[in-house]
Amino acid sequence: MTLQIDAHTHILSMGTDAAFTKRYGREGSLTIYRAEGKLPSHRCPVDHEWEEIEAAEGKDGFGVVGPHESVAAHPGFDKIVALAVSPQYLEGRLMGTVDVLGQTDVAGEQHPERCNEYIAGCVRAEPEKIIGFASVNPAYRGVKAAVDELARAVQEDGLKGVKLYPMYQHWSPVDRDLAFPVLAAARDLGIPVMIHQAGSTRIDAKMEYGRPALLDDIGRNFRDLKVIIAHCGIPWIDEAMFMLTKHPNFYTEISYHIATVTRRDLFLYLHRAEPFFVPLEKIMFGTDFPGFLYDPIALREKLLTVNEEAAALGLDPLPQSKLDGVMGGNFAKLIGLDPEDGLTNAKAAA
Repeated sequence: MTLQIDAHTHILSMGTDAAFTKRYGREGSLTIYRAEGKLPSHRCPVDHEWEEIEAAEGKDGFGVVGPHESVAAHPGFDKIVALAVSPQYLEGRLMGTVDVLGQTDVAGEQHPERCNEYIAGCVRAEPEKIIGFASVNPAYRGVKAAVDELARAVQEDGLKGVKLYPMYQHWSPVDRDLAFPVLAAARDLGIPVMIHQAGSTRIDAKMEYGRPALLDDIGRNFRDLKVIIAHCGIPWIDEAMFMLTKHPNFYTEISYHIATVTRRDLFLYLHRAEPFFVPLEKIMFGTDFPGFLYDPIALREKLLTVNEEAAALGLDPLPQSKLDGVMGGNFAKLIGLDPEDGLTNAKAAA
């Protein structure tokens, strides 16, 4: 049976200020469009240039994707992990997951502080498909508020993990006052922690907090906490790989990276994992949907056909069972998902 799980997706809006979220989306896609020759590289684009390319691409800034739309974009997938974005101030505006279009059953004032409620609402909207991960920001309202909210999100809302964004929110993932209490809470709640421990093209993001090697202190102090390094640490791929080598409780998912490399390079990344002493069981498929390059269908095809590169490279193909694990089985085991629990693609393939 081949399970298909997208372990890294985003959903809903990034805030209530539509003009600001559009600008935020444009900043994130600027480097992509410049590399494709669709926007000038020698100066900042003006509004009409953005409007022309957004019309041509059928995209508008960051976009707002609801639970049903996300599921529809993942045909054949058994599960989708929807990640909350916890509140933070950026340029004086409060950002975070908000259901601005009323696509969930969460009523009342729209506010990023309710990010985890909205993710729980997405799970209720698509209970057979969506797995919800909470998010908290200990630098926003303080450590106690973050720890209390995480406990509430897991115990009341039923969310299955937590996503942290240190580099975006300007705190170190190994700050013993800010980060460690949140990590301890996740450990005590029995949930995995996914950390954006990778680069970012966002100008305000602090790259010094993104190095995967920073997590070494977590591996030494939280040996029974499952830690997922998001985006396989890109651009520090080898550094992230060594963290998986060193720490038995560390894992990674390949979103972002999978979209930026050729199928040949993806094959080589996976092929060299075990010689690097990293079991392929520690690596999981993810897309970062709904970003501009993150088509779940195309990325799934790239992963599942990587062995077509083996002969030209003079290398042995990867065992199909291990590729199937990357595609979904590894994540299912990580979070203790019952393989018979709504895994529609696996049942159809059996």
